[in-house]
Amino acid sequence: MIDARSGLWVWVLWLGLCAGCSQGKTADSACLALRDAVLEADGTAVYDALMQSTQWSISTVYKLHAQMAGAIATSYPGKEQAAALARLYAADADSGRELFWQLYPERYAADFRERVGEQMPVTQVSDREARCGTAASKPFVLSVGLDGKWGLSELDREWEDAKLRAYHDLETVQQNVALYRRMGASK
Repeated sequence: MIDARSGLWVWVLWLGLCAGCSQGKTADSACLALRDAVLEADGTAVYDALMQSTQWSISTVYKLHAQMAGAIATSYPGKEQAAALARLYAADADSGRELFWQLYPERYAADFRERVGEQMPVTQVSDREARCGTAASKPFVLSVGLDGKWGLSELDREWEDAKLRAYHDLETVQQNVALYRRMGASK
């Protein structure tokens, strides 16, 4: 038998779950989630407000940097290791979410904080794009992702480019590893 206190707890839990499920279902809910994350200076919540494609690109950069770091640490000569590892800004993170959290204060926090306010009107540009915020404060660009959810899309190109650079960098590291192995075998 459920008493009144247990029933209230179940009701509150259900409402919380429903609120979480609706995040990103509309441009308005995505805008509110982004606003709250920026106001709370919560880089992981801002990551959650990104479009899925942006999140995937960030996670791919993290994975490729970690893969390159492993190859460099095991195959590069000592002199070249430090310089090669220093370029891998994502290798120390444990996930794409953590990578974004680490980069958020330096790269995005100040700009985002200037653009956010208590009132964040949403202006529909098309059925797949909207603006979140006032025109005076450079509104955030929101779009619908392939998953059907709304998210911040203005970082998508930046992280897609970073992902492509990381793929090219991985190819270079792999070529260098092969070269260092040949050079070591010929000695």
